[in-house]
Amino acid sequence: MAADDQAPAGQPVHYVEVDEQLCNGCVLCMKACPMKAIRLRDNVARIEGVCIDCMECARVCPQGAIRGVSSADVPLGDRTGDAVCPSTVLYSQFGEDHLPNDVLLGLRRMGFRYPFDQSYTAELYEFAIELFIREQREIEDPPFPLISAVCPAVVQIIACRFPSLLRHIPPLATPREIVTREAKRRLSAKHNRPPEEVEVLHVVPCPALMIRETSQANRDRAVGINAVYEDLKKAMQEIEEDRVLHYSGGVGLGWGISGGEIAGIRAKSIAVSGVHETIRYLERVEMGLLDHIEFLECRICKEGCVGGPFTVADRYQTKQLVQKYVRMFGEERRVKQHYLRKIYQEGWFQAERQVLPIRTEKIDLTIAERIEQQKRVESILKALPQKHCGMCGSPDCRTFAEDVVAGKARMKDCAQLKQYEGKEIVT
Repeated sequence: MAADDQAPAGQPVHYVEVDEQLCNGCVLCMKACPMKAIRLRDNVARIEGVCIDCMECARVCPQGAIRGVSSADVPLGDRTGDAVCPSTVLYSQFGEDHLPNDVLLGLRRMGFRYPFDQSYTAELYEFAIELFIREQREIEDPPFPLISAVCPAVVQIIACRFPSLLRHIPPLATPREIVTREAKRRLSAKHNRPPEEVEVLHVVPCPALMIRETSQANRDRAVGINAVYEDLKKAMQEIEEDRVLHYSGGVGLGWGISGGEIAGIRAKSIAVSGVHETIRYLERVEMGLLDHIEFLECRICKEGCVGGPFTVADRYQTKQLVQKYVRMFGEERRVKQHYLRKIYQEGWFQAERQVLPIRTEKIDLTIAERIEQQKRVESILKALPQKHCGMCGSPDCRTFAEDVVAGKARMKDCAQLKQYEGKEIVT
């Protein structure tokens, strides 16, 4: 089930759930999980480890038993939110007959009085990143490559598996953080209310973006694009007002696809997409093989956010539409550079979040205890058949050995291990 997003610092939060009535225990999800967070208990898949909301499990589930969930705590039809901040991906879901401004007007038609354009804040963020990269070039041993913090799933992978790379995450507010902060500030002044009482609804392409990023966002909610798609499509057919709500150029609109973030950044950079490719490149960063790169854009979903599980349109057709928007709206940022330099120096782009290593069972062990634990794992692993079948309820033999040492599994759970006699096993 989805976790409460008020979890203690250092503890993971996830928005993926398993329908136990539909799950048939086929182990495909367990095999697909890049974090090895799924176990089979009583012939039902259960999330027991660190889930990063990548939805690889849902993509392979033949029963449709795994789905992403919303952080919205009231029915969408209530529409009490003061502001709505849609992901840039939303603009590309309705075909080329509906421009970004039509989408924002459609949201107003649905009853959301104050739509805020996140593609514009993406352009603000890109300019800030450029300034930050220039600063890092001047210091000794810069944390290159800087790693984009825009995809929360990537940040969680780093916090869990690559904590040494946390220093590579720029301490700058992401476009989503910026648009949330500005929506709260403006509506707070407009309605004479404290910022923490201003509610913001995010329309997002994936469960990972359900995670709250700012300390003030205690009233914020998020829903998937698929949750508003039909109502929004109908509302756009009924638009009557003629008002400009979309302000970005093509650079900001390009953020929905892989490479869209780095397209507007003047630096040595590369973009990768897909959870396994992302992990592979993070391993290379950890080994120091990408020090010549200044910025690394990573997206968990293939082709970028247009491939998110909450999207509706085909990601390859959507990619073509986004590229058309980039050409149509121009390949330069529509920002006031002199003013942005000023507020950058004043700390306006500083992030509120603090990324901490995710606590696991091993984090409190001493080095000696970890060595001893690893010896026990290796001893058990030698006695296993190395079939990696998953019938024991763990994704592979090594993970099963780790589960045995942790007391989460027993040797007899291995269906293919016919006998232990004569094997030297330390448990």
